[in-house]
Parts: sequence; structure tokens; C-alpha cells
Amino acid sequence: MKLYLKLFAAAALTSAATGCSSFLDINTNPNQATSVTPNALLASALTVTAADYTGNNPSFNSYASWVAVYWGKTAVVSGYGEEQTYNYSSSYYAGLWSQTYDNLNDYNLIQTQGMASGYPYHAAIARIMKVYNFQLLVDEYGDIPYTSALQAGTNITPKYDKAADIYKDFIVQLDGAIADINKANATAGVRTVGAEDIVFGGNMTKWKQFANSLKLRTLLRESQTGDATLDSYVKTQMTTLQSAADGFITTDVVAQPTYAQVTSQQNPLYNRYAYTAAGSNATERSYQIPTQYVLNQYIVNKDPRVSQLYTLGSRVVGKDTLSQYVGSIPGESNPPNVVLPLIGSRFRGANSPTATGGIFKGFNAPTALMLLSEHLFSKSEAETRGLITSGDAKADYFDGIKASFLYYYRAGTAAPTALADATATTAGITQYNTYIAANPTNGLVDWDSNTTTTPQGTDLSVTPLTAPRTVSKQEKIIYQKYLALNSVASTEAWDDYRRTAFPKLPAASQSASPRADKLPTRLLYPQSEINTNNANIPAGITQFTKIFWDSVD
Repeated sequence: MKLYLKLFAAAALTSAATGCSSFLDINTNPNQATSVTPNALLASALTVTAADYTGNNPSFNSYASWVAVYWGKTAVVSGYGEEQTYNYSSSYYAGLWSQTYDNLNDYNLIQTQGMASGYPYHAAIARIMKVYNFQLLVDEYGDIPYTSALQAGTNITPKYDKAADIYKDFIVQLDGAIADINKANATAGVRTVGAEDIVFGGNMTKWKQFANSLKLRTLLRESQTGDATLDSYVKTQMTTLQSAADGFITTDVVAQPTYAQVTSQQNPLYNRYAYTAAGSNATERSYQIPTQYVLNQYIVNKDPRVSQLYTLGSRVVGKDTLSQYVGSIPGESNPPNVVLPLIGSRFRGANSPTATGGIFKGFNAPTALMLLSEHLFSKSEAETRGLITSGDAKADYFDGIKASFLYYYRAGTAAPTALADATATTAGITQYNTYIAANPTNGLVDWDSNTTTTPQGTDLSVTPLTAPRTVSKQEKIIYQKYLALNSVASTEAWDDYRRTAFPKLPAASQSASPRADKLPTRLLYPQSEINTNNANIPAGITQFTKIFWDSVD
């Protein structure tokens, strides 16, 4: 395991730095120890987290976009065998492990030096972001090194901790970070946070709100295990959380290190899947297209977002060539082409600093760390299930849908919009109203309706069901959340599926999975761990071994 301290060359970074080049120029030489202060490390650490989450090669978002059936392959590229069969190896997405632990080392350095040298706010931010990163690892790998990790050369074979134990410590750490911020607020002379905070600009109240929203994500993940002791713990923690003094996030949480149309300085998701800094198609722009499944969910429910996210393809019907949304079917041997002739639909991506939204938005768009829509749907679910006894589940549900429209229709350069600040002329509001009005009796959209004729699962048509089926409140919440997280925060959609079995996802036709849903459940430990720490790796793990909170049979 590469648990060395990877220090960024942050001598060029100062607490007053604001330039894109300083925040994005990163030195990854682990052998060159550099004496730096926490304020000089923070921007680079946050920038790396954002890239690892959404657009790096590899990223958590790219893995989850495949397995959560947002993405399929095109006919212009070979490979993608693991995506087609779920027959994973120890090298599949192995970089997520080393990248995330390297990033965790940076936060650990910020935290320890921050508490020791008068940077308590920076230390608290690092403490929150350590939870954020460790949770990504637990959710994809299960048991991981935790209590004996991040010790540099003093322990190169750290023991593995139980995932459930780590999850409980997340709440302890987040509570501790909030307490650290409150203590710093009452202490004179502490160093404040400035432009190096590329997420909240030094607003520590917003960091506390983010910590609370991370607690909600964590507790909800644990809430369906069927373990009576854990259920009691979750309810107790939720009761405390619902009265948190600083509340929850009120806008999308994004990182903005001042991305620019320069090589290695563009928004990472845009740079990998939309356009290069030179303005040409990114290599992987032609490799994946939307699945027919996700396209159909927008089409059959008359959802305007389909044209905001995707371009039309074409389909030959008899002697006619029709303009339609055409996607890939997971595991199919003859997927659509996307070059000539243009058959498959593609992800819409504007090569302009004034991009009008969608998934990619633009080269200088901020990178999402947590979408407001995710939080609002999570809060609605917790309220519906009685885990939170205050609040309005219906209002939070509709606000979650509205927040998704605001996100996807927001221009690339625009700052996140709070729902309270949205007006009738705000981008996305008209389309949101159209969507709600078009589904007055559809139980997957309308809160008060409990049936739908929208097809699900292996039914890849857009023909309504002849007999309506019943929809629970949890299903409609997770369904709308799935549409809201599409290709931007796919990690959370995949985690929700494993917890709830919603929505009903079609597996790849070549699936090697022995499960009833024919899907995998996790990633395998990387080859680097097998080579250097094999004695500590839990035995008998396959890609079909469930994470402790996974309740899907």
C-alpha cells in the first residue's frame, strides 16, 4: 500500500493565492519532503478530491456511471470487458485506492499540522474531508485500513478495520470537526481560511452544514441493515441531527480552483469526456453513450431534461431514418455507432465558456462534491421513514427535483443557486414546472399518486404498462434521485441502489453475476495491496460480496 505522505509543491500557494495555475499545478513526487503550512496545501487537496470523485482517470463517478446503468459502450471502441460482464480483476479501477489514500495523506497532514501550528479551521476542514474520502473507499471496498492507515513509513502493512466500525467513527469525526470549528470561533487570534478554500471561500458555517449533510448520508446508508442495534443507533443519531444548530447545505457543494481552457486545468469531467483544451473532441467522448434504459426514464415521463443532457441520434425503421434518442443496451454485442453515420445519442457538451448546462457544462464549470438534490431527497426519505420526525417530506421531495433542474440548466460559469433565490426566470424553473404539470397521476413523479405505468428493469421500451403497478414513497424518492444524480454524482446513485434496490436496473446481458439482479456489489482490492499487504486483506472477497449496509438480495 502506498501510504506515503504525498506532499504537493505548494510553496507557490499562499493563503491569498487565487490563480488557477497555482491551485492546479501539482507536484506528486512523494520523495521530496517539503515544509508547507496547511493553508498552502488545502486548495490542492480539495482540487484532487473533486477530480477523483468526478472526472479523473479513474474516478468514482466513471465507475459508478457504468454499473448504475447510466453509461454504455459504443461501436467505435473495443474493450470494456469488465463493464460488459462484471468479471472484475484486481486491476480494475485499482487507481481509486491509491489516489484516494494519497489524497487522505494530504488531509491528514493538514489536520495534524493545523492543530499543532494554529490553523484550527484548516484542520477541521481536513477532518471533514477525511470522512468524505474514507466513505468513498468503504462504500466500494468494505473493510479497509483505517485506524492504522496514514502512518507513512512507520506502518506499511496496516490492519483492516470493519466497515461498520469505520462508519460509526465517521459520526464521531464529523461531530469533532464541528466542535473544532465552534472552539476556533471562540478563540482569538486563530488564522482564518481564505481563497485556498475553493469550496466555501472560508465560510465555516457552510462547512458545518456540509458536515451535517455528510452525517445524513452516512446514517441513511446504515438504515436498512435489519440489525436491531444498528437501527437503534441510527434513530438516536438522526434525532440529534434533525436539531443541529447550523442545519444542512442549501446549495450544491462544488469545488472551483478557477478551471481554465488550458491543458491540465479544465474541469476534469469536461476534460475527459467532452472537449480538450484545444477544442477537439476528448478521446473518450466517442467511447460511451447513454443507455437506452436511462434515456427511456426521461422520455416516458415527459421529462424536459432529456434534451438538456443528450443529443438526438437516429434509428432506421423500415425505409425511414427517424431522429430519436438511441442508447446502448448493457452487454450488447453490437452497440450503436456515434461517428458516421450518427446513430447513437451522445452526451451534450458545449465547447464554450458560456455553456448552457447539462452534464459537462463547460471547461471552467465547478466540480460537484455533493448535489443539493441528493441531500434533499435523502432528507425526504428520512422524513418519510420516520427517521427524522421534523420537516416536510413532500416539500423536500419536490425541492429535490427542482434542485436537479437548477443544476442541469445552470450555465457552466454560474454559481450554485439556493432554492430560496430561484425565481420564475431562473434557468430550469420553467422546465421543472412543465415536468410536474405533465405527470399529475404518475406515481414516479407526483407525490400523492401511488401507481405508475412507467416500465422498469429489463423492459427497455417506452410503451406504458397495461396494468399500473404500485409505487412506494421510497421508490419514487430514489427514482427521482437517480435521475438527478445522472453522470455527475453516479456514486451516490449506485450506493442507493445497493441499499434499496431502486430503481429497477437492467443488468448487462453478458453478466457473470450469481445474484438475482445479475449485478456486482463492490470493487476488488487492488493488486498493489495483494502484493504488499496480503496478510491483512479479508479472505473470500469477490465482486459479489456485499458491503455491510447493502440490503439487496
